[in-house]
Amino acid sequence: MDTDFQTELAIRVEHAQSAARVPSLTLAVGVGGMPFAVASTGYADVEHDIPATGECSYRIGSVTKTFTAAVTLLLAYRGQLDLDATVSRYLPTSPFGRVSLRMLLSHSSGLQREAPVDMWETMKGPSAAQLRESFDRVEMVAEPGQRWHYSNLGYAILGQIVEQVTGQSCESLIEQTLLVPLDLAHTSWTPPPSNAAIGYRLDPYIDAVHREPVMDQAAIGVGGQMWSTPSDLLRWAHVLGGGEPDIVPLEIVDNMHTLQVMVDTAAWTRGWGLGLILERRGERILAGHTGAMPGFQSALFVHRPTGVAVTALTNATRGIKLVDLAAEIVEAAIAAQPPEPAKEWRPAPSCPEAVLPILGSWWSEADETVFRWQHDGLHASLATDPISGDTLFVEEGPGRFRAVKGRLEGELLVVSEMADGIEMRWATYPLTRTPR
Repeated sequence: MDTDFQTELAIRVEHAQSAARVPSLTLAVGVGGMPFAVASTGYADVEHDIPATGECSYRIGSVTKTFTAAVTLLLAYRGQLDLDATVSRYLPTSPFGRVSLRMLLSHSSGLQREAPVDMWETMKGPSAAQLRESFDRVEMVAEPGQRWHYSNLGYAILGQIVEQVTGQSCESLIEQTLLVPLDLAHTSWTPPPSNAAIGYRLDPYIDAVHREPVMDQAAIGVGGQMWSTPSDLLRWAHVLGGGEPDIVPLEIVDNMHTLQVMVDTAAWTRGWGLGLILERRGERILAGHTGAMPGFQSALFVHRPTGVAVTALTNATRGIKLVDLAAEIVEAAIAAQPPEPAKEWRPAPSCPEAVLPILGSWWSEADETVFRWQHDGLHASLATDPISGDTLFVEEGPGRFRAVKGRLEGELLVVSEMADGIEMRWATYPLTRTPR
């Protein structure tokens, strides 16, 4: 990492905090779950002149949804939930029973944004009983699966389904299966921890701030109730990038990063996976989430190929767009990383006899595909696009190879012995040694 990066980050954070007039701003950058640069400026408590530090806890709002999504997917991975089942399987009397769990996770359910309760007037969320009683008043603003529409209500419903299936609250399950095993000791639910920053709103007319109430979302809290620190969030970003497969298996991480619905249907710069925002910045896809609660904003993004992650936290209701700032810092951090050392080339292990006749050039639909034996097995690549067109196979049995990564992933390559040699078909397309 460039030794000047920490200095540049500190300057950038100071300028952003000053321009936005937010009480405090903290950004942390890390790789592999460990921070390598943290910058904090301003005040965690304006009235008592207590400065913000990288150890302060902030309310993370909807970043909480990434934990709820992960625990839901863990239950599905264990066979306790079916993501493509409808809500009616788990909450039989709900009037929106035709909505699937997958739709709830990706905000494509068509459900209204908020539960039909007075939470945003009283600043107090409903109990589980009150939440379920409100289900009869829920409106559908779109057909299920028709389009993206953000719904805090959808995640509250997921919380109720998790409790219905497991017999324990979603919050406690997140603690047991994620927070404790990952040693996220500074990530917690409301009430605020002792090192919490005070949440404020900016006065629009004078340089002043006003305290915001500490909202308890109660049964809706699985979508926005958590507090955390920069270091804990960087570790969680590492998990979301696939860094702790023993706790969150790679299959779950892959599913979270798989596009379910496009948010920005004009420029295709933002989509949604299962619990994750998928933000396109140039040629890169950043995955993460943002959060906003009275007095706080948050953003967390990870670039999975490099493992670079950024979290941004502030104790102001509005005033700064953290998603853009965090994305810009990710780009700067990737650029500042030293290039990876070249891997030493060594000859591949001996090629199996059954694979030798496959190797070389084959043609299909006027495309030349070159089959090679490499260290990790059989590869096929387009002659015109050998990098992005590369495919890795695993052998399933005699003459049967499954594409497990790359072009035509999941499709079967079948090799048959013929009197005049071998015949190959990939995804049912015949391949020939010469163009035709």
